[in-house]
Amino acid sequence: MANFSIVIVPTKKLSNGRHRIRIAVAHHSQTRYISTQFILDSASQIKNGRVVRHENAANMNACLRKLINEYEEIVTSISYLPAISCTELIRIINYEQKKKGITFQSVAKEYMDFMKGEEREKSYKLYKIASERFIKYMKGDFPLIQLTPLHIQEFANVLHGENLADTTVRIYLTLIKVILNYATKMNYVTYSIHPFILFKMPTSNVRELDLSIDELKRMRDVHLFKPSLLIVRDIFMLTYYLGGINLRDLLAYNFKDKDYMRYIRHKTRNSKKGENETVFTLQPEAKVIIDKYLTKDGYLKFGKYSSYKQIYSLIFRHIGKLSILSGIKKKVTYYSARKTFAQHGYNLGIQIEKIEYCIGHSMKNNRPIFNYIKIMQEHADKVFREILDQLL
Repeated sequence: MANFSIVIVPTKKLSNGRHRIRIAVAHHSQTRYISTQFILDSASQIKNGRVVRHENAANMNACLRKLINEYEEIVTSISYLPAISCTELIRIINYEQKKKGITFQSVAKEYMDFMKGEEREKSYKLYKIASERFIKYMKGDFPLIQLTPLHIQEFANVLHGENLADTTVRIYLTLIKVILNYATKMNYVTYSIHPFILFKMPTSNVRELDLSIDELKRMRDVHLFKPSLLIVRDIFMLTYYLGGINLRDLLAYNFKDKDYMRYIRHKTRNSKKGENETVFTLQPEAKVIIDKYLTKDGYLKFGKYSSYKQIYSLIFRHIGKLSILSGIKKKVTYYSARKTFAQHGYNLGIQIEKIEYCIGHSMKNNRPIFNYIKIMQEHADKVFREILDQLL
């Protein structure tokens, strides 16, 4: 067992003649020292491991005792203590103490910087808003170790008090939870009681955004004259024809000399469940639109709109007008193409696993059936044809 004591080391006198208080760590017949922030004017102000004859002696002794208690708690948790040296023990103690000083803001920034590198700009902005709101509620940055279930519940109450929708509250709290889970996985913090253990996340409303066969046909066939609306309609239909592909994946894919798609969805590319590659043949309906916008280098360019931001903005601004002109009375978004493809497949009685594969969704590996089978391109091609044939 390691022993701790409060000392000064006369040979390590500071340049101004004063002395820094250190914690002596004795282990395996070795003694090493951990410096503290406390400084004494004279070596005589330490007696029997206590600070004496100092105006702040009582407070210093209390803080030093608390520090030793923390060190002893760390040592107690090390199951392999007999196998490590005194120097290694001090490294562990310093690391564990450093973790206690790691703040929410520093971890949130680290996580968001990683996200920035992955070009997830929209998600980055949401995380930034959520973390800034949380820090504001906490009245400034704070050590992660101080966070309790009461803080989470009170933060949720504050958000509800601002009349935010349940969906918005759920998004903010989900993002905060992701950051905390990242911190625990990186061993930045260890919670004996997780801050979210008592919190019940607001349920998400199912987004009724899918279109019926008749509605989708009306959108496909409506007469349009404005170029921007024609482009939005083509992008929406192409997204549907490609299994509800995400816009980022669509713009990043090189279609040059290809009659198929083989890609890993950007959203799940770094998923802990592994990469899920999707492969399927390009159907004639998709090829018509692809050939219309295909550039020499194999990528799609929609008129004067080429970047993700430009095209996303175009869709956001005009998808509502397109749905109105198509006689559709429900809310329609770009996501509706993906939701509609999946719903049409489900309505036909197609296996969920096959639909998941076609839309590039991460399939649940906890289903025992996946120990024996795998879905391949030939299965996907049949699914695409069966779904798209409904529009003939």
